[in-house]
Amino acid sequence: MGEREGAAEPELTLRALIAGSLLGALLAAANVYTGLKTASIDGGSITASVLGVAIFRGARRRFGPLENNLTQTIAASAAVMAMTVGVLGPIPALAMTGFVASPWLLIAWGLALGALGVLVAALLRPQLISADGLPFPTGLATAEVIEAIASGAGSALRRAWALIAAALLAGVFGWLRDGPGWLPQAYMVPGAILGVPLATLSVGVSCSPLLLSTGLLIGARASGAMLLGSLLGWVGIAPVLIAHGIVADADKARDWLIWPGAALMLSSSLTSLALEWPAIQRGLRDFKHVRASGKSSLALVAGCVLALVIVARYAFQLGPLTTLLSLALALVLCVVCARSAGETDVAPVGAMGGVAQLVFGGSGTVASLSAGSVVAGTATQTAQTLWAFKTGDQLRASVRAQVLGALAGVTVGALVVVPTYAVLERAYGIGTAKMPAPGVMSWKATADAVQGGLSALPPHATTAALIGLVLGVGSTLLAHTRLGRFLISPVALGIGFLTPVAMGATVFLGGVLLTVLQRRWPTWTEEHVSSIAGGAIAGESLFAVVLAALIASGVLS
Repeated sequence: MGEREGAAEPELTLRALIAGSLLGALLAAANVYTGLKTASIDGGSITASVLGVAIFRGARRRFGPLENNLTQTIAASAAVMAMTVGVLGPIPALAMTGFVASPWLLIAWGLALGALGVLVAALLRPQLISADGLPFPTGLATAEVIEAIASGAGSALRRAWALIAAALLAGVFGWLRDGPGWLPQAYMVPGAILGVPLATLSVGVSCSPLLLSTGLLIGARASGAMLLGSLLGWVGIAPVLIAHGIVADADKARDWLIWPGAALMLSSSLTSLALEWPAIQRGLRDFKHVRASGKSSLALVAGCVLALVIVARYAFQLGPLTTLLSLALALVLCVVCARSAGETDVAPVGAMGGVAQLVFGGSGTVASLSAGSVVAGTATQTAQTLWAFKTGDQLRASVRAQVLGALAGVTVGALVVVPTYAVLERAYGIGTAKMPAPGVMSWKATADAVQGGLSALPPHATTAALIGLVLGVGSTLLAHTRLGRFLISPVALGIGFLTPVAMGATVFLGGVLLTVLQRRWPTWTEEHVSSIAGGAIAGESLFAVVLAALIASGVLS
């Protein structure tokens, strides 16, 4: 793992380590809550870049672009560890089957997966970034922000203050809602459908800065698809299920709606993956370059593999052969995922995890979910590190320092996300109205389906799942035609089935608000909205984590 020639600041500085670790810990904790709530997270590269400058504004020595790059590398590596460890999908899904791993083993699991992902990224960097020059748009955007900050700190500080103010306001809002209860959780719509009260179906609008800000980030089209899925599921289907006695109540309706929602998400993701066959072929060719890379790097990869074999044996009772086979699949799919991230800025880690679940479905639920965790976790950290490498490449940063920074972020993230998940699970539960965890429910549904086949589904859910499969495949194929601009995202639609209407409505309001702001104040919106939205998401998430810790410890009831 050499370093780019001409790097002006080759070593990892103490300031960058402190700032990156602090920001990474906050982003990691916030992403656990956000991911369980909405099935999406933010890598936080730009957020960390903006806040890093704000932290050291009065320092004697200038906080330069290379030091800022190291700060965001550490912070972003920590931020995505909720995905890498698997607490947003496979780990809670395993817990629902009665298989609960020790927190210390989960930390070790995350450390090994994260380190493996960083090292695979380092092995791929010479080919994907130096030789092929793939854009990795998020990495380029982060580099542009860092360079803009270096040339004019005033704009950066305005963005930082906007982010901090939004976080504080969202935290206060969360306290007013969840503390003394002066604000409601949601404003529910009165009335009933087929005798089922709309309030029991969560039809209304949630009072949540986090959800509103999620809509600000994803836009009206994706949030509209999410709301449509919620309405189809909870207003169109759930009352019929309850009225005809197919399910007993709204809680059982939620379990039923998992199947069409998960089918939509999985079929669309896998179809998109298949349509990218040329990129997959190029990714498989990249695997040859991985094998031909430096011996020292490959030795470190071998060490991570050995650690994973040991941890998998004690954490999930997996045999060495099953673990090694899942790791072999993970390394191949990581390369494919990395090229996708480089060419399209989308890392299809969920689809990769779904592929692993299907491949290992015959080996049992634990093996299926664990293999999916290996693939999705490693691919997540590989993609994130490559985005950071692209930023560093633009700034002529030290590759060695970035690798060390990413490994530091992995360590910080693993130590934060596991206890954060534990307190959230204990306080709010998983798959509940307050914590719907659509990503977790999708992983669980896939695991159940590959084990028991269609016979494992509730009454009439088989038909709904098959319809979801057909719609997911068909809409994804049509999206690659001229009709694509008229279609909505089947993945967002599927998430909507797993999300209460009140949450989907608030996300949609955020998407509509973004459209209005873009039309009225485009320059201001481009400069400030992402910071405000990121701050609000972090503020409410961090308050919820603190509140959950107080509930779990018995301080609050």
